[in-house]
Amino acid sequence: MTPEAVAVVSEFLDRDLGDVADLLDPEVVWFGTRGGLDQDQVLRGPEAVIRYMHEIREPWEHFDADVERLVDTGDAVMVFLHERARARGGGPEVHNETAMIIKVRGQIIAEMIGYLDREEALRAVKPG
Repeated sequence: MTPEAVAVVSEFLDRDLGDVADLLDPEVVWFGTRGGLDQDQVLRGPEAVIRYMHEIREPWEHFDADVERLVDTGDAVMVFLHERARARGGGPEVHNETAMIIKVRGQIIAEMIGYLDREEALRAVKPG
């Protein structure tokens, strides 16, 4: 990857969901989060990705995903996230340390996959 790819991912993560379509390849693929309930799901196209990003926020009274670090892995950008959420109707706040691997081609995002386990994400980007 390049510094420009890291900048594209950073911009994607900073924008409101309603304003990210131009950063997504028309053939973008979002693979469900490894270790999550949606791990077998595959979404294709900007509309499906944006719709899903809205859907995963619906059950929560509030949902925040703070970017801790962006790492250029050579083939992709690894994003380390700290997620905080509280379910609608109350209950304790939930905290998760997650990761995403985002591939950028031609200054737009081509592929994304989330990981509940950061170590699994790190293994996915290391050869061998």
